Amino acid sequence: MKSRNAVLLVLTVLACVAIVLVNWVAPPIQKTIEYTKYSTVRLNVFDTEITLIGFAESEEAFAKNAEQAFELLENLDRIFDAYNAYDGLNNLYYLNRRAAQEPVPVPRELFELISWCKQKWDENLRSTNIAMGAVLSIWHDYRTAGIASPDEAALPPMETLQAAEAHTDFQNVVLDANKQTVFYSDPELQLDIGAVAKGYAADAASALLSKSMPSFLLSLGGNVYAGEKPLDGRSAWAVGVQDPRAKALEASISGSDILDIIDVTGLSVVTSGDYWRYYTVDGVRYHHIIDPKTLMPSTQMQSVTVVCQSSILADFLSTALFVNSYEDGLALVNSLPGVEAMWVLPDGKIEYSAGMTKFVRSLQ
Repeated sequence: MKSRNAVLLVLTVLACVAIVLVNWVAPPIQKTIEYTKYSTVRLNVFDTEITLIGFAESEEAFAKNAEQAFELLENLDRIFDAYNAYDGLNNLYYLNRRAAQEPVPVPRELFELISWCKQKWDENLRSTNIAMGAVLSIWHDYRTAGIASPDEAALPPMETLQAAEAHTDFQNVVLDANKQTVFYSDPELQLDIGAVAKGYAADAASALLSKSMPSFLLSLGGNVYAGEKPLDGRSAWAVGVQDPRAKALEASISGSDILDIIDVTGLSVVTSGDYWRYYTVDGVRYHHIIDPKTLMPSTQMQSVTVVCQSSILADFLSTALFVNSYEDGLALVNSLPGVEAMWVLPDGKIEYSAGMTKFVRSLQ
């Protein structure tokens, strides 16, 4: 009996040792997820081409993430639209036509954007003023007419612009955070959020994508947001900065339209330039970035590129830096933590803030 018990004990010990050895020699197999790069394009959202590149487990997973992001962007495009009405939506178009009569309740996104810009105004950052709609709408109408009929293209009369300027004080935009309403105490004031709308949208879409597809690159024209690093071995996403004076067709074919490459991860890259929207009068090109001091298209820069974490801030600052001198712009950038910039001056010379050099490929 004792002999039998001894044998059973030995067999039990051996079995336990075998289990331990098997687990030590052959641990449970961990499934490795492989990610593939996919890309897609959506046209005519925010009047631009939107490109999304991302690394996903499958084409189906990428398509699902892309569709969610585009749906969000299309909804924001309707909310921020200043030229079209939509049934049941108090968008910017509706706001500009009703807010001087009574406080208008608006969607959360529009209220947030206006409130953010009002805060910057209160902080004395006033080179980008979304209350300049009365002036910008005049330029928009003349630019649209000039593009449609180049032989009849003309500049807006300065007296007309100056009359509109009298109605650009942001203090006359009254916000009620509790009721989420907007009221214009100046009946001739108009908001134009073109300088920040794509930045807000890029931030919102990027926050959504980061939850389920964190390795991505989202481009809304001159607004780019880079998520986590690419899953193909690269340490950063490459964002091209366009040469402001490249001839579009020839340059795009040869690839010479790129002035430089900026390598970033987890950051936004926004460029404002005099080559985006313009028309020609008597052989002179007039672009869409209006200097609030002169009420004319700014001649301070060819382009300005801003890198920082917030796309709406980069959007806001790229316009502000564009209408100021390089010296004043550099002082502003240096006063803001986490913000870097690159300027292309009127003579083509390129200047950088100190921290920008670590992103620009040609300077590495």
